[in-house]
Amino acid sequence: MRKILLTVSCVVALGTLIACGGYSNRTPIPTPPSTGNNAGFSTASLNGTYVFAANGTTPNNFFAVAGQFTADGNGRITAGTRDTVNDGGGQTLNEPFTGTYTVNQDGRGQALFNGSFGQVIYRFVLRGNGEATLFQISNSNDATGRILPLPNPMPATTKAQVTYVVRLDGEDRGNNTYGAVGALTFNASGNTVTGTIDENDNGTFSPQRAATGSYSFGSSRGTATFTANGINHNFIVYPIAQNRIELVSTDKNFFLHGYGHAQAAPATSIATFKGDQVFNIHGFDSAGSILETGRLTLDGAGNITSAIEDFNEAGTYFDSVAFAGTYSVAGNGRWAATFTYTTSTLSMVGWQVSPQMSLVLVTGSNIANFGIVETGTMRAQTIGLTTANISGNYAENLSGTLEGGGSVESSGNFDGDGAGSLIGTIDSQTPNSINTDIVESGNYAVAANGRSSGTIGAVPVHIYTVDANTIYLISTDPARLYQGMMVKQ
Repeated sequence: MRKILLTVSCVVALGTLIACGGYSNRTPIPTPPSTGNNAGFSTASLNGTYVFAANGTTPNNFFAVAGQFTADGNGRITAGTRDTVNDGGGQTLNEPFTGTYTVNQDGRGQALFNGSFGQVIYRFVLRGNGEATLFQISNSNDATGRILPLPNPMPATTKAQVTYVVRLDGEDRGNNTYGAVGALTFNASGNTVTGTIDENDNGTFSPQRAATGSYSFGSSRGTATFTANGINHNFIVYPIAQNRIELVSTDKNFFLHGYGHAQAAPATSIATFKGDQVFNIHGFDSAGSILETGRLTLDGAGNITSAIEDFNEAGTYFDSVAFAGTYSVAGNGRWAATFTYTTSTLSMVGWQVSPQMSLVLVTGSNIANFGIVETGTMRAQTIGLTTANISGNYAENLSGTLEGGGSVESSGNFDGDGAGSLIGTIDSQTPNSINTDIVESGNYAVAANGRSSGTIGAVPVHIYTVDANTIYLISTDPARLYQGMMVKQ
């Protein structure tokens, strides 16, 4: 299990806090995106109020940032607020910023956020629903994240009660890897938080821990606190209407970040939670980083069938691994599953946002001293697509690490011709270089079960179609521990 042992602590002083918080003042500003496919975007496509969140690493720390900004549709960020924290206890909270941005015709863009503690440069790519994925441009820091639009106008009233299915990632007090999923109910009567959390702390699983606390929301930013498993957690919360929340922890010695989706009519029995699913999870075990992408069928009788996955464990790639299993479902939408392989088992819990999507947590394995912690998503899959169904412009993002160390991020646009060919333009960052406006080709195919092979530029991948609009990707190169998605623009 990876542990972060710091030899230099973060001190709350201007220069040190910038370095520990993920800001970058000395990185040259790249030329904004140009060329690329014409997917119908322009600078006017980013117009309104947005929530953003990202997490990553500096040379000494893990950090996370969440905030909100207003884009005027003409390239100016007129107002913004961000909260940045790291696992060394450094915090820059409620920091105002302004900035500038551009959006290219293919949806790729660049934003500069300028605050009192420094400048951050983001490269991003817009999706068709107004959302975007982003990564930070920096000589020393790495981060990936997302941009989410707020409704315009915002709803005038607040629901009396909203249950959010949440996913939390980070580190415990000893800098050990931590992951959790669960359901938290925000009740406007008394501003209380109640719910249930499943957590995996450094390979030790604690199931269904009761969570109780309180919250307070302002017009754009709020706070929440809850106690679970004897530990008090404090968060800054950015609500996105009543459908989603972004979370960043303000605890000095328990570093967490995450998000939540409003739960809507989950399946409450084995008989109703059924059908084809695709999962995409990642985390760490005793060997190092581990990535898993696969698909399975829930038969409505408690059995997992037609299951196959690809995974990369610390640079050892396992291709086309078949497995079976069983699952159970509770009345609150929580489910539990066991994956059975030839010589091992893997256990997992998930909380349904709806029958179409779950947030999941790997809870353990029967392999001795495996110490596994993974989180991710599982989505209902549309079966029967063909290569012809993947056609048009897609926003692409891939991120991960190289086997020898160092983070890698990329985002871009690819146009699929419906016959198996891709052409597009990407921006990427590796440990040694920042690369922008790189023209790349690729190929793809869609098999009957939605799993096939392809390439994204020089990266060989297996693809798992969720539906015609969403594709999960995992690199098949053992030295590239990459995962990502392509989403219709």
